[in-house]
Amino acid sequence: MKTRAIITFVLFPVCSWMVTASALAGDKTDSLERAAGMERFRQAASAEYVGSESCEVCHEKEFKEFQLSTHARIALPGENLKAQGCEMCHGPASAHVEEGGGRGVGIVNPKKDPAACFNCHQDKRLEFRLPYHHPVLEGKMSCTDCHSAHGEEIRPWSTTTLVDINEVCFKCHKEQRGPFVWEHEVIREGCTVCHKVHGSIHEKMLIARDSNLCLRCHTQVNFPTIGKSSHAGRLASGTCFSAGCHTAPHGSNFDEHLRY
Repeated sequence: MKTRAIITFVLFPVCSWMVTASALAGDKTDSLERAAGMERFRQAASAEYVGSESCEVCHEKEFKEFQLSTHARIALPGENLKAQGCEMCHGPASAHVEEGGGRGVGIVNPKKDPAACFNCHQDKRLEFRLPYHHPVLEGKMSCTDCHSAHGEEIRPWSTTTLVDINEVCFKCHKEQRGPFVWEHEVIREGCTVCHKVHGSIHEKMLIARDSNLCLRCHTQVNFPTIGKSSHAGRLASGTCFSAGCHTAPHGSNFDEHLRY
């Protein structure tokens, strides 16, 4: 009996984040997370691994896409370890197969529950606990809103679309898309040049506070002269965009200095 319990823990590592959550019992989000995790683990403990080929019978499109995805390259070592392919993220699927499929039947759905993603991406789970973050732990959005775990045409290391480097962000932040008469060229490099997209200690999920963010690019040899004008008395007023100066940091249709 003890041997069976140990094997179950290794094959389906949902418990890994549950142990961490136990240390934060005072947090409501943790309590909900922990309760949901216990329920998933209880269901998974009685299920068995059936192999990705069983998934292909009903999910042919997803199966083919997955074979060309970044996640498909992951393989867990071990002679008797059966948690491979689809079941690494979705859990042992025997109950799901026996029930003839169905949404949420005997299977973990990362679209509704980010715990499957956090099993590997523990650093992102911690970033979501920073003061300013996307509301994933609150259940208002999920990892799959931005990332495509099955997708083949995705950017390496991010599983975001190849359509455009900022396309994922523009799905929600449409007002930042442009095109603008005067663009802020940094947008071409991607939103992540200025924003930590999972979570940050700074407002608006910025990677640095105050004017320090802008000065990463706009510092000149004769600083504090910026753009042929001395900013010595302006830098202390606040951030470049909140002090009433460059209020259109994503781009402007009216002013070449992005002032409005």
